[in-house]
Amino acid sequence: MGNTLDSKLKKVLTQLNPLDFQHEKDARREEQEIRLSDLLKQKKEAIVKSWIDVIRNTYPPETAQFLKTQKNRFANPIGASIEDSAWPLYDQLIGEPDPETTKKHLDILIRVRAVQDFSPAAAVQIIYALKQIIRDELMEEILEFDLLERYLEFESTIDRFALLAFDVFMECREMVWQIKRNDLLKRPYILQGGMCPSYMLRRGKQHLEKLEKEKTQH
Repeated sequence: MGNTLDSKLKKVLTQLNPLDFQHEKDARREEQEIRLSDLLKQKKEAIVKSWIDVIRNTYPPETAQFLKTQKNRFANPIGASIEDSAWPLYDQLIGEPDPETTKKHLDILIRVRAVQDFSPAAAVQIIYALKQIIRDELMEEILEFDLLERYLEFESTIDRFALLAFDVFMECREMVWQIKRNDLLKRPYILQGGMCPSYMLRRGKQHLEKLEKEKTQH
C-alpha cells in the first residue's frame, strides 16, 4: 500500500513543470502591478492636490495662504511653479519615467527652494511626503487586494526621485553661490581694495598727509 502511494506521488511530481509555477507567479505579479497602477491613476487628483498643499505648508502660514489663494501666475510665481511641476511629476512617478523630463520638472519645483532658506533635507522632504499621502489614500485598497509588496517596490521609485531632487538642489545651490561670488568679485571696492582694512588705513594715512600738507601751505 505504502509503495503504491509513493509511486503515485512520484509520478505526479515528475509530471509537474516548474515553469508552470513561475508562469503563475509572473501572471499574479503582473495583475498586481496593473491593479496598483489603476489605483494610483484613479486617486491622482486627490493625491496631487494633497501634495501641493503639503508643499505650500512648508512656508510660513501667511505665505502658504497667499500661495493657495492668489491665482494670478505673475503675482504668485512660486505657487504657479508648484502647480506646474507637481502634476507632471506625479505622471512621471506612476508611468514610465523619462530622466530628462523628470529632472526638468524637479528643477522647476526645487530651484526656488535652493535660492531660499531651505536646507537640503527640507527641500527634498517634499518628495518623501508623497509616501504618506499615498498611503493615506490607498492603504485600505492595498491591503484588501494584497498589493503591499508591489506598493513597497513603488515607494523605491519615490526614493529615486528624492535622490535626483537632492542632486538638482545641490546643482542650483552651487549656481547661486557662483553667481554671488562673481557679483562680489565685480564690485569696485573688491577689485581696487576699497573696503578691506589695509585699504582703509592706507586711504586714512593719505588723507592725513594731505591735511598736513595743506596746513603747512597756509
